[in-house]
Amino acid sequence: MLLSILANLIGIYSLLSLPLASSFTIDVSQLAETGNIELIEEVYRADYPYRRNNNSLGMAVSAASAIVIDKESGMALWQKNPESARPVASITKLLTALVFLDNNPGWDEVVTIQPSDYREGGQIRVYTGEKITIRDLFNAMLVVSSNNAAMALVRSTGLSEEEFVIAMNQKARELGMSQSVFLEPTGLEPGNISTISDIVKLAQAAFSKDEIKWATSQKQYTYSVLNVDRNYTLDNTNKLLNSYLDIRAGKTGYLEEAGYCLISEVKGPSEQSVIVAVLGSQSEADRFQDLKALSQWSFDNYIWEH
Repeated sequence: MLLSILANLIGIYSLLSLPLASSFTIDVSQLAETGNIELIEEVYRADYPYRRNNNSLGMAVSAASAIVIDKESGMALWQKNPESARPVASITKLLTALVFLDNNPGWDEVVTIQPSDYREGGQIRVYTGEKITIRDLFNAMLVVSSNNAAMALVRSTGLSEEEFVIAMNQKARELGMSQSVFLEPTGLEPGNISTISDIVKLAQAAFSKDEIKWATSQKQYTYSVLNVDRNYTLDNTNKLLNSYLDIRAGKTGYLEEAGYCLISEVKGPSEQSVIVAVLGSQSEADRFQDLKALSQWSFDNYIWEH
């Protein structure tokens, strides 16, 4: 009997080599009668992905900060300088979109463009006195990172720019973005500061909104200037929408002080999804290559159980 018990105990220790997606309970009810310990396997979907290859240290990327997280669990799969604070450029517009959704006067409401809506950088072709729907402004802000669309949206809420920025910082705190500060809604201000670990919290919240996810996943979007009967088609600034990756949402950003930035939700070959972010890549091409490399590395080196 003693030998039988020892053999079973050896079997218990061997569980350390089993996949993390399985757990075992021990039935000791038969021990007194038979001397046997019965192991009952309970198979379930792993709460976290686990490493397939522990020898790979990750990818070399040009970005100053980068991170990959599992969308479902929030687990970081790889990261570089996660707590380094940097300007985030037009990634800011994801937060602007969230605050706007809290104050949306109605998608079919029409906004008349005013001179105060003008900002440098990305613009859509709509001019003072022309009319455009809130739906078109919202989608243009996210598809091509339009700064004049963003400012017209802010004005449409009835909040002053100062009040809107206060709401942005309150929203950031609600999301747990403790290392972030925002000074204006477009991302043109290099004082809009965050960390890569905070930015993925923003992305998780933003990409959970159907309106944001839909807009940022469109390769093209056509908007109308109502009172002059003009239509324009916009190409998404996220060029990875035309790549082999299954991009479900994303946002680009660029500012001289920020470098080239990108965050995207990427769906993998086994239905798993990751959120990948890069801040401060060296060039436009580099930000796309950095994100592609990190996405592929994650899918190659982690296992998701179903």
